[in-house]
Amino acid sequence: MRFGLFGGPNRGKRDDATAYREYVDLVAEAEDLGFFGVYLVEHHFTGRGQLSSSLSLLSHLAARTSTMRLGTAVVVLPWHNPVLLAEQAATVDVLSDGPLDLGIGRGYRDYEFRGFGIPMDSAQARADEAMAVIRLAWTAEGRFAHHGEYWHFDDVVIEPAPVQRPHPPLWMGVGSPESIDRAAREGYGIFLDQVAAFEEQGARVARYRAAREAAGLAYDARRASR
Repeated sequence: MRFGLFGGPNRGKRDDATAYREYVDLVAEAEDLGFFGVYLVEHHFTGRGQLSSSLSLLSHLAARTSTMRLGTAVVVLPWHNPVLLAEQAATVDVLSDGPLDLGIGRGYRDYEFRGFGIPMDSAQARADEAMAVIRLAWTAEGRFAHHGEYWHFDDVVIEPAPVQRPHPPLWMGVGSPESIDRAAREGYGIFLDQVAAFEEQGARVARYRAAREAAGLAYDARRASR
């Protein structure tokens, strides 16, 4: 069993600068204590000072850590330009010399979608297309193009390329049976929620394992995280 940090700085009654400095110090102390990794959330418009730019903070943590995995849990794909996100994530991978885990999700808070002016009923389609673009950006040999429903790119190449090849490990936040099956088929590790009972989590891991095996893919217990 491995232990890591999940979440991010939360202002509370402090100012933002203090909250961020204290969180960075906490991560450094966790590394000294042998923690495996740190996985950051993305939220907006809460009014409580939650973390909104996980990759920016990870780029700073890359300079303060040397042994921990650095991950997102999760980046909400529908809100991001996928080519820009591929470059930002690759930059963290380069700065940290390869311990990045990119966790992705489609989002679930309607007020966040409203704040960005994005229809929430398009979340899954946007997430699917964004991930297809990110995979293409990381694996294309040279320049590439993409023309989809939500994004169009011509003659682009990402800079820098990620250190981990063919790309950093991909993770997906899951809950429903359909999302678990999808993650298994498409090669994602899974992030389980923190509130479900252990029995329910065990059933979800068992489903993930069965779906991996049904797809002819190896199961790795380290790719199921709570």
